[in-house]
Amino acid sequence: MSNNRIYYPIQQVLIKGDTDGTYNPVHGLQSVSTTTNFNLVQAYEIGQISIYDNIEDIPDIQVTLNKVLDGYLPIYCLATTDATTPTLVDRANQKCFINLGIFDESSTSAVGTPIGQMEASGLYVNSVRYNFPKDGNFNEEVTLVGNSKVWKGDSKLVDASAAAWAVSLSTSGYFAGSDVPLATAGIDRRENLLLTTSSGSTDVNGAVLDPACTILPPDVAGVGSNGVNNLTITSRAHLNNISVSVNLNRESITELGRKGPYFRNPTFPVEVSTEIEITATSGDLISATENGIISSASGNLRDRTIRVATTEGTKIYCGLKNKLQSVNYGGGDAGGGTVNVSYSFVTFNDFTVIHSQEEHSVGYLIN
Repeated sequence: MSNNRIYYPIQQVLIKGDTDGTYNPVHGLQSVSTTTNFNLVQAYEIGQISIYDNIEDIPDIQVTLNKVLDGYLPIYCLATTDATTPTLVDRANQKCFINLGIFDESSTSAVGTPIGQMEASGLYVNSVRYNFPKDGNFNEEVTLVGNSKVWKGDSKLVDASAAAWAVSLSTSGYFAGSDVPLATAGIDRRENLLLTTSSGSTDVNGAVLDPACTILPPDVAGVGSNGVNNLTITSRAHLNNISVSVNLNRESITELGRKGPYFRNPTFPVEVSTEIEITATSGDLISATENGIISSASGNLRDRTIRVATTEGTKIYCGLKNKLQSVNYGGGDAGGGTVNVSYSFVTFNDFTVIHSQEEHSVGYLIN
């Protein structure tokens, strides 16, 4: 019996590493989408207007997933489980499998045997974004790219090896209608951003050395010189949103004698962006002159440390060389709105993500 439609309780996404034989369900998943592009190359010839050949190159597969931060491993960690360290360089080299199961429409959860199933193999993480809004749930969005996906039971799989591969896919549902967040406090929201510290140690930028505390640049109006946004003082930054993102802009490396790429390399240097928005109380407090505010030699900016830490276990470290790229002051119009200030910081190649459910050491967040 086929379904009349597909909706959220009858879908399931599983992820496993390229060398890891165990699929893990993505808990807290909010959306999943896939795109398949068939790359066609046209050839013509002198002597006729009609196309001579419409050549099929390798397809491009893209899978985009969004989940809430709930105490379970983030998608980025699940997709790079073969990495031995949590650094960007190590995680960028890892491949994974994505399995999308479709269950019977009469089911109330993804349990039992699916009626349809797609497996995408050889996927690399292409982009990652973490959002920490004041309104709504903390969430993660990851896009993966590859060149192969197979639907189980597809009648077009005439090649015996491909058909056998399709039949061998995982066939079990992991959700029995009783799944809840792993974190004791549930899904992380604005009150779950860690902002306090007892550490007295500082790094070369004067920022507190504490992976369990969110450290922001002092360029943000209200943030202390040590990077801590102390909620006990009235002059603090009133944070509206923090987002951290990276795009690896992968390129395919091909070779003679093989149709598919042997590697989809990230394009280093990789830009890492951090956006911070606050409710303004005294302007953006950013001065800039052609001769430099600090000095004519140093210019207007200093290197800054950025860390984000949440109670459910996600910790992000963007290194020591973040610099302010732009600041935008706006709002407060005659309609009664308040002024918001958005600060955009940028660095390159420093994007270390760990989670309390992963084996990697917290020490990677302290340099």
